[in-house]
Amino acid sequence: MCSGVTVCASIVAILEGKGGIQMGGVVRANALFKDATFARSLPKKHPASVRILVLTPWYYPFVHPRAYRWTHLTTYWAKQGHEVHVVCARQRDFARTHQHEGVWVHRAGFNSLKEAVFYAVRPATARGRIGAGAAPPGWLLRGLAAIYKNVWKNLCFPDDAWQWYWPACRLAEALHQQRPFDLVVSVSLPFTAHRVGYYLKQRYPALRWIADIGDPYSLRPGPLQNPLYTATGRWLERTTLAKADAVVVTNPAAADVYRQQFGVLPERLYIIPPLWNDVPDAALNDHPVTLRAGWHAGYFGAFYAPIRTPQALAGLIEETFTLRPDLRARLFFHFFGEVFPEFWHVLHRLPNTTLHGLCLPAQAHAHMRRMRVLISVGNTTTWQLPSKAASYLAAGRPVVHLSYVEPDALVRFWGDRPNLLVLRVQGGRVPADEIERWLSFLENPPSALDDLEQQVAPFRTEALAAAYLSAAGQ
Repeated sequence: MCSGVTVCASIVAILEGKGGIQMGGVVRANALFKDATFARSLPKKHPASVRILVLTPWYYPFVHPRAYRWTHLTTYWAKQGHEVHVVCARQRDFARTHQHEGVWVHRAGFNSLKEAVFYAVRPATARGRIGAGAAPPGWLLRGLAAIYKNVWKNLCFPDDAWQWYWPACRLAEALHQQRPFDLVVSVSLPFTAHRVGYYLKQRYPALRWIADIGDPYSLRPGPLQNPLYTATGRWLERTTLAKADAVVVTNPAAADVYRQQFGVLPERLYIIPPLWNDVPDAALNDHPVTLRAGWHAGYFGAFYAPIRTPQALAGLIEETFTLRPDLRARLFFHFFGEVFPEFWHVLHRLPNTTLHGLCLPAQAHAHMRRMRVLISVGNTTTWQLPSKAASYLAAGRPVVHLSYVEPDALVRFWGDRPNLLVLRVQGGRVPADEIERWLSFLENPPSALDDLEQQVAPFRTEALAAAYLSAAGQ
């Protein structure tokens, strides 16, 4: 057990570069490329290949949406013969420079203060780690989480990845000086990644730059938008994206926001939807699913206050068993994904409910395919499309969606496909008449889509990878 003094001393040592640990910001090109193995592994550029740099604080081994998307896109490009480099944050047990499935991964700095803490103390249950499970937060964790969310994140600008900025800038520039890139892609959230892209574009105007946006930064009502700097954040987002050669969002509503609020020209704005990376049968067989006899309903993903919260879904589950007590013997609910401290008390007390925690994508998909219905909880904004949309579609199962706004980005994504039931949330609850529709849907769910392969094709990794290169003019 580490004392608080030991933990603080370790973090300070990491941030100051003591004890043989250096921040990525002091990396220089001559030191980086003295690595003979690295130098020998970089062949001369083939005329048909593209040399790509991706700036993303979150990358493999993380599996949350942006890391999942860009891990698969970069490894696909590498397998296609492109030279791909990723600048991301440091992780314990990973070298500063290493290869992952053909991609050169360069690690510098930390993407948040909490990751620096995790680096120092190496807790087995650190957030974002596969297999950590879902467990009740202790008083210390609750207190630290509250301080981090309500104090620290409100002081950071532009977000809590600010300390990654200079290490990433210096490392990215060192790489570009040694191996000039044809294309750089910055990935948010966090928005700090776009500031690194802006830095490179300012210094190398001919470098083609794509700003890839998961969620709008300065319009988001939390938790990653700093309320103390709203006006400054809007100005920063507008001026940063004005420099990008292309701006990518995941859905039409987000494109409308960037046209209307930030003046992004239509010819520079691209819609590239959520990604689905096919899971081979062999990988699914590695994760056999054992479920008790009965009906199973699953929610996959996390909740983020105030954008997406579990209270209405919790109320629906409780009301289901109140109205239909006979279902207690055969209806079971599952939550796959991180359960943040503020939501533990809402979810752990629900009847017939299992909290599985974060698991591998292949394991999650194996469970999706075994669910009687999949559950989706919508966002309270009209322009944010849950990344799970493509995964839910690929699973081929009926989907029940709790919708908070009109128009709803997921409803627009799903279109006229017949296997979606939309329940409108009113006043934080699902109304009685909507619950009746839910019970009927549960009793008689629609059959699977006949042309699932064709439906999923536009969201596959290869389709998105081609779309990004097209946006880059390659």
